[in-house]
Amino acid sequence: MIELSFADALFTYLLLWILFIGILWCRELARVKNFDWKVSNSRLFHCDNCHHSFIVKDSVNLTRCPRCNSICIFRKQRNLE
Repeated sequence: MIELSFADALFTYLLLWILFIGILWCRELARVKNFDWKVSNSRLFHCDNCHHSFIVKDSVNLTRCPRCNSICIFRKQRNLE
């Protein structure tokens, strides 16, 4: 049997808790990074029917307006420089 003093057991217990909290913290940072919304003009869409502005994802070409539920086609605008 492994002999373990009270100080060693307490140190191991605290070390495991710090490791567990560190893993949860890294997981939360990754989750926030993946699901973070950033407002920009390229993602802002204006519905032609009800004139409601909302944010769309970059990879979406077809979406529904959250207010009037009409289908809106997202056309990327060209940058004229």
